[in-house]
Amino acid sequence: MTRLALRITLAALAVTTACRSAESAPAAETAAGHGTAALEADPAVAAALRGLPLYDLGSSWITQRGDSLGLRDLSGRIRVMALVYTSCHGTCPLIVAEMKRVEAAIPPGRARDVGFVLVSLDPARDTPGRLAQWATDNHLDQDRWTLLNGSDGTVRELAATLGVRYQMQPDGEVAHANVITVLDADGIVMHQQTTLGENAIVTSAVVNRLLP
Repeated sequence: MTRLALRITLAALAVTTACRSAESAPAAETAAGHGTAALEADPAVAAALRGLPLYDLGSSWITQRGDSLGLRDLSGRIRVMALVYTSCHGTCPLIVAEMKRVEAAIPPGRARDVGFVLVSLDPARDTPGRLAQWATDNHLDQDRWTLLNGSDGTVRELAATLGVRYQMQPDGEVAHANVITVLDADGIVMHQQTTLGENAIVTSAVVNRLLP
């Protein structure tokens, strides 16, 4: 087993444990306006995987345009990535707003050097067509923003690799950690923002330092 495969396996076990513990979380532990149990990111998992190319996962996805895409196809540009879903009315819009702040802070003339990636945590409902409409509704420049739909397995593998805990809820919502990840042009994790708010300033600084 390769080093990456071993670490992915350990990360997947950590996410599974987190999901099981979330099942017994008190009803009071809910994300604001979300109605589902809040989960935190797993920094230990992310730290263990830092320095390894995310694109080595080799998983296949479908974009909002209906095109097939492998993670390695994202290489060559700095990427800012998050896992969200379109029917989320709680923290997902806040995650997108944070990413837009990062986008706005890119120096003039350098916008094309940075791409933004949103991966759906609800692939059954977030079809490519729905993702495309959501991108339009949220005024995302689809030349710079890539929205991805994958199988349950590929989503869980990616989430585990990034230390993003999530769990489907009986009401169809998704309890999930709020994580924004910065990848360099080779797909190596350079930074993770695990809280929403002023930390977008730090994320922007990391992105701008990585600009060639």
